[in-house]
Formats: sequence, structure tokens, C-alpha cells
Amino acid sequence: MLSAGIGALGAALSLLLPCTTGHEPLRVFAAEQNESAPAGAPLIPPVAQLPEASPKATQARVRPVLTMISPGVFEMGGVRIVKSERQVEFSAVVNMNRGLLEYLIVGASGKVHESLLRTDTEPYCLHIALLLLGLEGTTQPPAAQGDQGAPRGDPVDILVEWQEDGQKRRARIEEWVLNKKDGAPLKPMQWVFTGSFIAGGVFMAQAEKSIAALHHDPIALIDNPLLDGGSDEIWFANEGAAPAVGAEVRVFIQRAASR
Repeated sequence: MLSAGIGALGAALSLLLPCTTGHEPLRVFAAEQNESAPAGAPLIPPVAQLPEASPKATQARVRPVLTMISPGVFEMGGVRIVKSERQVEFSAVVNMNRGLLEYLIVGASGKVHESLLRTDTEPYCLHIALLLLGLEGTTQPPAAQGDQGAPRGDPVDILVEWQEDGQKRRARIEEWVLNKKDGAPLKPMQWVFTGSFIAGGVFMAQAEKSIAALHHDPIALIDNPLLDGGSDEIWFANEGAAPAVGAEVRVFIQRAASR
């Protein structure tokens, strides 16, 4: 596993690291690589390149150029950064509104058979955006999927916004998730930005398209803070809470002041 400091962020952006759609996992250049299981999580992947791609695929690349929309508001790779609100936001759709879940959010080519939402936003771009908010991830991610411990990292709030009957509605994402063990929706809580990791030269969140997990997963960028996250049998979509499958939503991830 590879770790890299926040100082790499400026270099990464200046070199226009590619955020891609439909490509193989990003591979990285680094002086040191450890092929063994990860013991921690990097703050940002080192400078990266894509495998060889066809001219058509090359044209489809979206490079994360940081663009200022207005003072304190920036966009990069489809992710909007709002400094005054300490938040990033991006578009997604409702992927499941009933059934067993293991993830809150995955990419369109990720584990969509068990995720509440799906998005075309690349985990790599979202990762950089969260770093720009000052989040740092963790050096102690879950040891493996289903780890029985509580993950450590920076606390974040996740909210969703959508249109219903011509009205804009907003809710905490916990309202859309049912804990079968308790027989009730999740109570308001702060999720944990762990930041994923690099293994064998691959940034794993980008490879797996795993963004936010209910079932503890070191690959996801964001994890469930609860010990119950060690179970993959108790998380269900809260039927009747989320809009119809396919409905467009806006996801807001806010840096929390404290746990």
C-alpha cells in the first residue's frame, strides 16, 4: 500500500491528473510500492497515468481542471466545491429504493446490485475535492471488508436533495437507510472519510468505484462509523423514503465540525 502527503495535491492538479470514465484502474508512479495488504490509507494518490487507450477513449477523458465558478466556489470533474459551506456536491441517481444494501454510493460500473445511489462522478475526482476541504483520511482504515471495528477518519455529513411534486426536498441520507437489527431508519450521524488506499499501484476506490460504504470496506472513500457496519445482513433501503429508482438527486458531503 502506498501513502502520500497532502503536498502532492498541488503537483497532481498542476499535472492535470486524468479523471476517466470507462477505463482500467489508475496506475501510479512511485519510488516505493508494497504489494502486500494495506496497513493504512494515502492522503492522495501519487502522479498517475492511464493505460494505453483508443483515440475514441482518449477523447472521452475528463481532466480535473479546477475551475472557479464564483469566489469560493470551484468545480472539478463534475464535483462542485463550496468553501463557505465546507462541502462538495455532485449528481447521482436513486439506484435502489428497496432491498439489502452494502453501499450508500457507488460509481455506475461499481457494485450497483447493492447500492442505494449510483453516480458517474469518478472517485478520484471526489477524493481530490474532499482533500481540498481539508480532510485527510486515515492511517488506520478497516483491515478488510466486514472489519468488526469502528473505522477512524474525518467526520462528514451526507445529505441528498431531489425534486418531488415540483418542490425541492432535502434529507440526511440516513433517512433512506433501515437498520433491520433496530427495525428503524438510521439516526442522524456523521460518516467517516477514510480515503481508500493504493495497492499494487492502483487507487482502489477508483478501481472498484466504491464511494461510501454501509458494510465496512477499506476500499471505499467513506465508511460507516457504527460497529454494526461489520454486518452485511442488516442494511436495507428504507422503502417509501427515497424517490423512485432512476430519480435524479444531488449529493452533498459536508465537512463536520466534530464527531
